[in-house]
Amino acid sequence: MSVSIDNFLKNIYLLNRETAGAVTSSNLAGRLEVSVAAVTDMARKLGEQGLVDYKPYKALNLTERGNELALKIIRKHRLWELFLHQVLGLDLLSVHQEAERLEHHTSDELMNHISRFLGHPDFDPHGDPIPGVGGDVPSEKGVIPLTEIIENQQCMVKKLRYRNSEISDMYDRYGLKTGLVLRVIRVFPFDGSIEVKYPDGSEVVLSGKLASNVFCVRE
Repeated sequence: MSVSIDNFLKNIYLLNRETAGAVTSSNLAGRLEVSVAAVTDMARKLGEQGLVDYKPYKALNLTERGNELALKIIRKHRLWELFLHQVLGLDLLSVHQEAERLEHHTSDELMNHISRFLGHPDFDPHGDPIPGVGGDVPSEKGVIPLTEIIENQQCMVKKLRYRNSEISDMYDRYGLKTGLVLRVIRVFPFDGSIEVKYPDGSEVVLSGKLASNVFCVRE
């Protein structure tokens, strides 16, 4: 498989779960930073290979085989992230960027060795589930965006979505990390901002956009 095909399948899978809706050529093009025409051309080719259920002007869906391949590349990515963070001590943004490169050039056998070395973990350092060898995905039951936590409710951060250095800097600025316990003080309907209280008693206002990338479980 080529890097472009790996990324195409992986991002259809991820977008489907992030948006809980249909994956369009337009939003996939935005994610991959290519033209809609390029997405349509690739989708047509992968449809012929039996990896994507492609129909003109319809949502993009993976076939069973396409889903299997997407989970394999996601497994490699997330195992690399955990290895680079836990063993080599790289920061959370760096491990994401490095894993983006390593995932395409690693054998299944090596990843199985790394998984065994790490103790067959269920989650990567960002809190994302690591698919098993057979494609089974650890449960994220109860994990919801911070934006769904109501006022006066307490929650624990379980997952942070990393995309670029800007959002990584925001996490660092506000001390957001997995395991952090927050209490929602106030939700501002005007722009979706959320005022939260930290364990030390400090209170900050997080933008709705930032909060939508922070995932928690209610306590």
